[in-house]
Amino acid sequence: MRTDLQAMPIYTPPSKECLNLANNENFYIQWHDELGDRIEAVAQKLPFHQYGSSEYGRLRQAYANYLGLPPEQVLSAPGSDSLIPILINALTEQSVVTFDKDFFRYGQQAHILRRKQIKVPIESGVDGLIEAVRDNKAELIIFSNPNNPLGLIQERDALVKLLSQTQCYVAIDEAYAEYSGESVVDLISEYPKLIVLRTMSKAWGLARLRIGFLVANADIISFIRSVQGPFVMSDLNTMFAATVLEYESMMRKSVADTLEIRNGFAQYLRTHPNITVHPSSTNFIYVEVPDAKATAAGVLKDGVAIAAFGPNGLRITIGTDAQMEQLKYSLAKNLLNNEKK
Repeated sequence: MRTDLQAMPIYTPPSKECLNLANNENFYIQWHDELGDRIEAVAQKLPFHQYGSSEYGRLRQAYANYLGLPPEQVLSAPGSDSLIPILINALTEQSVVTFDKDFFRYGQQAHILRRKQIKVPIESGVDGLIEAVRDNKAELIIFSNPNNPLGLIQERDALVKLLSQTQCYVAIDEAYAEYSGESVVDLISEYPKLIVLRTMSKAWGLARLRIGFLVANADIISFIRSVQGPFVMSDLNTMFAATVLEYESMMRKSVADTLEIRNGFAQYLRTHPNITVHPSSTNFIYVEVPDAKATAAGVLKDGVAIAAFGPNGLRITIGTDAQMEQLKYSLAKNLLNNEKK
């Protein structure tokens, strides 16, 4: 065993008994309620004893149609995070540039694959990324946009500047693009080293199915597909996902409902001086509090899970109105009343 990996923690999900507002899931869409009969029909038709074609053509075509791209620019995967180690392994030999703070899997996978991770303070924006690439001759930049866990977004003009002034591969993880309303998938043809990661785990409400996508020019898609290998996904899951993609209006309605509740919850939090609320372009809010670990632990005792980051950061998924009221009650006990002490 590699000694440098033996201390790597195992992810432990919150208890099933608690309200989980730590994983950025979509609480506003329930596909069984709407598509139960169609989903059952899909399951009945599949020959479970066969591997299938490994093309996942219906899903790729459906998602390409959703993005307005040809299917040759879309590759499906078992969750977009499964593509992170493939990209690092296939596109780099030395180093990867990331933001600090950002999705932990970028740095984790770079470490596992023995690549140097060059961290750029997110306050430096794309100028910091450009400088890091030039100074280190880095082969890949990868970051989430909107950012997870902070919820902030790099504006399109900045991203065009990044693509124009770097020669390395640039992978932009757009897991929350439906909430931000911003994307650079339309720039794929213009910038041949641009790669976009997308998912159906968030706005589309299919987290348990593990459906992700890589969007890039056809040459990159062909190369990554060869590295990815065949039969990486369940045909059952891909057929379900392709069916769900026929109901974009339902997804859009759930996004609108989520953003409405998010904005009201943010306004509520801003009335309390002990809480700093960061702007959000996602289905979660990132806040800073005096003691994040203690606050998260106290809220968990009340049956609600939220995610703590460092000494002060909390990431809170936006649930239904009733769920957010439950969280408000717990926060009042565990944080807000401390203002009076």
